Amino acid sequence: MLSLRTALGVGVLLLGLGSAGLAVQSFQEKRRAAVEARIAARQEPVLTPAPGPAPQGLPVVAPAGVKQDKVPRGHVDGVALRSLLLRRQFEELTLAVEQLQWGMEANPRDEHWMTDGIQALGNGAPDSTELLDAWVKASPRSFAPYLARGTHWVNVGYLRRGTRFGAETSAEEFAGMRKAFERALPDLNLAWTLHPKAVSAARPLIHVANALSDPEARDRAFTRAAEQCPSCADVRTTYIHGLAPRWGGSYAEMDAFAEAQRRAHPELGFLRGFADWDRARSLRAEGDNDRALALLAKALSAGDFWEFRLARAKHLRRARALDSALVEANLAVALRPARADVYFERARVLASSQKWERSGKDLLHGLRLDATDADGRSLQPGVVKGLISAAWEQHEAGRREEALRLLELAGELAPGDPEVTRWRARVVTSPLHAEARVGEEQANVPDDFRAVQQRDYALARERRFAEILPLWDAFLARNPDHGLAYLERSGTHYHLRNLEAALSDLKKACDLGINEGCARARQVERARGAAR
Repeated sequence: MLSLRTALGVGVLLLGLGSAGLAVQSFQEKRRAAVEARIAARQEPVLTPAPGPAPQGLPVVAPAGVKQDKVPRGHVDGVALRSLLLRRQFEELTLAVEQLQWGMEANPRDEHWMTDGIQALGNGAPDSTELLDAWVKASPRSFAPYLARGTHWVNVGYLRRGTRFGAETSAEEFAGMRKAFERALPDLNLAWTLHPKAVSAARPLIHVANALSDPEARDRAFTRAAEQCPSCADVRTTYIHGLAPRWGGSYAEMDAFAEAQRRAHPELGFLRGFADWDRARSLRAEGDNDRALALLAKALSAGDFWEFRLARAKHLRRARALDSALVEANLAVALRPARADVYFERARVLASSQKWERSGKDLLHGLRLDATDADGRSLQPGVVKGLISAAWEQHEAGRREEALRLLELAGELAPGDPEVTRWRARVVTSPLHAEARVGEEQANVPDDFRAVQQRDYALARERRFAEILPLWDAFLARNPDHGLAYLERSGTHYHLRNLEAALSDLKKACDLGINEGCARARQVERARGAAR
């Protein structure tokens, strides 16, 4: 039998162990919650862009006044292509992607049409999941929706994993990545089976193989793609990325692959620059811009490739050589104008130079292509703040229209942001200069948006909402495609407690390309659902 002292000691020990166990459990729960929040934040879009106008015909833009062989002869309009998905025009979308594929088969130099088009459709945005499922259901015999949906889930996998080194990546992040890849692989394989020349399926398959450290799967995908398209460049750039040391390869392997491809196809000589490009990338963490720029100059001597230009723009920006950085960013955009990352970098260079309107436009275009990109996410707050500041400077200089244009761009980048709304109201309601003053009688003329807007805000301060409605009705009767007018009238309907009319106007504004209309429509729908 235990003595009383021993029994008490054992009890205290057990109590201590229990407390320690609870503490460990609490720590693990907090850590798991933090990881889940981190994963969710990466997948949350910076904004949910309004659909752009649906394309009329093949969504390919041909650059004007550009010499052949300097830049691609045309590029896919990813925003227009994605608008077909957002509008659920699945028949037209299927035909568009199939036409892009046929164009690539006729001329492999147009491979980037498919590469960039599929990336825009399958960019990993959360609102795409249900849309892609619906597209597959609508076009089950075409390779196109399977290829886009498979690419989408590969991008979701990378969003879940994050960009940290493996040792800094949690088990939950790896598990989330693998689950996404499990959803991607059947679609990608089926797309390639349905259309054996759809070599764009190889790129996401290679990305999966790299992430899973499966060089055999990587080589199988590349070999099959190379057989179908012996001179395709994009699939080879994806493959050579996987030969870099950080993926378990070596610079010797990269050089050997590049040289073999160059001998077979001289136009692929730019691949010889990839080893130096990767060396320069490794120097970025060390902050050695001079050595990195020298390596990138050497890479460019092998060929004028957009990723080399993009890397130079980044290094020059960090060195505060902003004019030179802008030149490189412009060249990167010219070489690959359907890639979101070239617009994000140029937006960053322009922001560093306080050229806020141009920066905001590039950022908005990039986000329309990829709204979950980490660069776009980090850029958005600073660019919006810069636009507000620039708008107020314009306003104080008496340039009211310029100020409102900047604030409307800020509103597109940050739909519903209260600071943007507040500054816009201040500019709209501020007195006009004498020569531009608009009286109440002129505000009834239904063609002057700014005059009606100013009268709206003045009446709203007195809560005379019933008097505002006829102003916008008259304006929209004459200007039925004015998205901002629908957005303004929706606020009047909302204050008059007509939620259905407010929602209808917001959806119309969204359909006409106003991001804030889309954001506010979702808010009204949630509020209406909660009230039921």
